[in-house]
Amino acid sequence: MNKNKVVIFAIVGILLASSVALAVGFAAAAPSMMQNIASRLSQASWVKINGNIDKWGTTDVRGLLQTQSRTALFQSSDTRQLTGATAIWTTNTTRAIQAARAKENFTYVFYVARLPNASASTSSASTNSYFLNGTWNLATVKSTVTIITNENGTITRVHRDQDITPTQAYGELTVTGNQFTLNINGIDPLTGSVYRSITRSWFNPFKMTDDSTISTITRADIKAVAQSYGAMPGWGNYDTSMDFNNNYRVDIADISTVAANM
Repeated sequence: MNKNKVVIFAIVGILLASSVALAVGFAAAAPSMMQNIASRLSQASWVKINGNIDKWGTTDVRGLLQTQSRTALFQSSDTRQLTGATAIWTTNTTRAIQAARAKENFTYVFYVARLPNASASTSSASTNSYFLNGTWNLATVKSTVTIITNENGTITRVHRDQDITPTQAYGELTVTGNQFTLNINGIDPLTGSVYRSITRSWFNPFKMTDDSTISTITRADIKAVAQSYGAMPGWGNYDTSMDFNNNYRVDIADISTVAANM
């Protein structure tokens, strides 16, 4: 194991210990408040969809779509909904968003559409359909990556420069069956297919593993983010759901975010 990995997993251990201590302290200080909040929730559901983007208009692309929708019904009959989505794609068909960690320097152009919270969301289990709309945050990102290696060819450091052009536009995402279309004003439609759809009775955006039996964050979830440490679009197993600070890189801040919610 190289020094970088040793340092990362050492930090993960510290974060785990800290998050457990904080959780115990909070529970001891305010047990009645936690019980009151839990008793008010009468029903909840969480829908998560993952898909591959294949076309941008008529252009072949490589990209990923991730959406999640949470609906909570409280005993007071108050219904709260939180729905978001992220699409990330590139016209570079030789280098995928989750490309291997190669040692050569490269320049990578990719595009991002992020919907922080939809203004409307509907879903139907009977027809396997899903719709959401709202104002999307768009970005064109040019990333120049320099890989530094030692005399043995081991990667010791990765330097990245980014040029980001942000915009906003209204858009609608429609999923029917295993096909989806994302129409955003001002750009060609994005189309592709769903490869995973999950419906659960609980919601936890910091749950990184596919364990559907528990909603709490465990060491396995923190380890999953730590194993993606350093990943970014075009290099490594980059996952937008792990990039909580939206800087297009899985870093120590993202590991800390998951650990803090343990």
